[in-house]
Amino acid sequence: MNKLLFLAPYFSEKIWGSDNLKKFGYKLPSKHTGEAWVVSGYKGKSSVITNGEYKGTSLYDLYRKNKKLFNNPKTKEYPLLVKLLDCNDDLSVQVHPKDKYANEHFNEFGKNECWYVLGAKKNSSIIYGHNAKTKKELVSQVKNGEWKKLLKDKKVKEGDFVYVPTGTIHALKSGLLIYELQQSSDVTFRLYDYDRQKIDPSRKLHIQESLDNISAPFKTPKFFNNKDTIIKTKSFTLKKINNTTKKTYEYKNAKWLQCTVIDGFGELVNFDQKLKKGDSFLVVGKQKMELAVKGKIKILVSYAN
Repeated sequence: MNKLLFLAPYFSEKIWGSDNLKKFGYKLPSKHTGEAWVVSGYKGKSSVITNGEYKGTSLYDLYRKNKKLFNNPKTKEYPLLVKLLDCNDDLSVQVHPKDKYANEHFNEFGKNECWYVLGAKKNSSIIYGHNAKTKKELVSQVKNGEWKKLLKDKKVKEGDFVYVPTGTIHALKSGLLIYELQQSSDVTFRLYDYDRQKIDPSRKLHIQESLDNISAPFKTPKFFNNKDTIIKTKSFTLKKINNTTKKTYEYKNAKWLQCTVIDGFGELVNFDQKLKKGDSFLVVGKQKMELAVKGKIKILVSYAN
């Protein structure tokens, strides 16, 4: 029998956070909570298992000490990270390192990620990509602070999906509630931060590191998707369950499943377990990966490739 492991999030306070994540039933540490790391095996910032024989154990420790549960994956560290982000203000403009660069300089994974928009105020947008036609033009515009000329703005609404591969200039902006799936890495380069350094000198910029990882010109990234799959890359797969009655969903290529309930109530029939909005859980074990779902409920399901 496969095991169902429920997780308690690790919370991160941010200058741009608020208390909107309480909509998911979380007890927040403050009114400036920007992130809930709902599925995290990252050292020092791990989710904690809340049920069964592993109750009280961090996902970080469980993965390192009991890889048989996860069907013996090759990666030493837990490979993926799922966050919910409450953007009450604009986030800094960032770039994430490519795998080789991150490994050589920080001994970490690179940081491919993607966003599913859970909520968006009217006329919400993100920064996604840049307008520079050459690397030389890119460097010049960054060094001269020509941000309005350089940065591309993209309108987004609830239900939209955005893929942010490594090396992409990006930023979430105010009024957004986001589900984020990424490689498990905490390495981020801050390219521009709206001069917040005057208020908080600890918010350092990483201009050269960013330029080392940005390509020019910007090309909208391509990825595999179809009716059942939101995205499939070399790093991860993301699928969505939009259940209304009773149905069984199979995941033949997954060694284990990461699941977050984004709306509604329901039941996992094959585990005799009630589910509600805000629940995050793993399905681990040797048997085939499947979810028998009952009720009107929406679940985002991801797994490592």
